[in-house]
Amino acid sequence: MTQTYIKNHTNTFLIHGHEYTVTAPARFDSATDKLVDDTKLDDQAVEIANAMYRKDLDLVSPDDIKRYRAKVGLSQREFAKLLGWSPNTVALYETGAFPSESNNQLLKALMSDNHLLNNFIQQNEDKQQNKLPSVVVKKVKDYLDTKNDDVVVSKAPQPRYTALQLTNWYRVTNYFDAKSDENIENLTQMKVVKLLYFAFGRYAAKTHGKLFNSPIVAMPYGPVVEEVHQAFNGHRDIISVGLTKRAFDDYNLIQKDSEISDLLTDILNDYGDKTAAGLSKITHQTGSPWSLTGSGVINPTLIAETFIRGAEQ
Repeated sequence: MTQTYIKNHTNTFLIHGHEYTVTAPARFDSATDKLVDDTKLDDQAVEIANAMYRKDLDLVSPDDIKRYRAKVGLSQREFAKLLGWSPNTVALYETGAFPSESNNQLLKALMSDNHLLNNFIQQNEDKQQNKLPSVVVKKVKDYLDTKNDDVVVSKAPQPRYTALQLTNWYRVTNYFDAKSDENIENLTQMKVVKLLYFAFGRYAAKTHGKLFNSPIVAMPYGPVVEEVHQAFNGHRDIISVGLTKRAFDDYNLIQKDSEISDLLTDILNDYGDKTAAGLSKITHQTGSPWSLTGSGVINPTLIAETFIRGAEQ
């Protein structure tokens, strides 16, 4: 088997007549010291050059577009409808294609001023035909209405339980499991918020509604359920702090609800054997709702859209 090593390598890229010199990690053959192909490292170097080109021409980046869509709560197809573009155009821009000059100007204007977005909706209302789909109009209006900024679908079922009640189900389940298996570790705050995040995403993908109302916030170590974080702030282990009668009552209540208890059980079966750090690594993947949000509340529509695509991250 060929032995290789990684070291910084300087290369020159020519992009639409612009030349860029990039120094980035590359893979070399240990015996010959010659460059060998490494798709991941090579793509990273290309993206550095692309980013330099975007900066020179003041072009929006794929992440800029994804973050803006996430903030407004629109899917790729819905965003394309709003702008009068082909869905393929949005998809290409979000995977790295450079936008045309006119499209770039439009995107930058939208991202910098909500008045332009509002004008799209006002002009649509004046049209007699070729109107925007009602779901697009509704989502944009919800975004523009600061009192209703995180709607998934307004007609979706309302949550039956709070995030704390669902957390108590996981806490009591962990308590019972540990009684029958001494190798079971106490549930931590960091792990339970990740389990709740995956449950939220899977439920949203299925019902287009929210499993619970508490905001999910992008923090350095991944998505965090705000209500749970506040309730157990300062506690890593959330079992040794004690299980109250209310915790057992919440567990029994949810156990009677087969839809929700089956969902929580499925999430536990799929992700329960992973560490909290392992779950965080999944949510940190490029293109995940957490990575696209950066900081602040993660738009539930973005989570739903991601899970609908089958990407649980």
